Amino acid sequence: MTRDAFLAWCHPDLLEERLLHASALWQVRAALAASAADVPPPSRWPLSAFEWGGCQLAIASARAAEARPASFRLGERSLRAQLFCLLVPGELVSEAEAIDPLDPRQWRFWLVPFHQLHPERQSIGLSALMRAHGAGLIHEDLAAALHALVP
Repeated sequence: MTRDAFLAWCHPDLLEERLLHASALWQVRAALAASAADVPPPSRWPLSAFEWGGCQLAIASARAAEARPASFRLGERSLRAQLFCLLVPGELVSEAEAIDPLDPRQWRFWLVPFHQLHPERQSIGLSALMRAHGAGLIHEDLAAALHALVP
């Protein structure tokens, strides 16, 4: 039995909320070329936190789906910023390719300082996020944005 066979048996649905969030954090780790110690697997989902360069960040993940609009929970306001991670496969890859949360081309990211988010909000929808902060970053631009945030 191989590791791949075990994972396919144990975790066949990478779109399940817990694994989707882990996939989002994996994309962050890959963008930063960070070690597992620097970006550990999430202990909570779909909202978790991690520290990068002395900066505490909240990370929220969601999947774009036609059935319901994507929405993100907001993290603790004591953190510096929130990173929103959205799996949007249909927009970013050809229809012939499968939805794959491990494919960095299928993700968009928004890095938003908490002072730019409404203090009373507990969540934010994708349309509100895009109105306020644009179309988001592609995977290749994520590391530069995270490095710019660190003092």
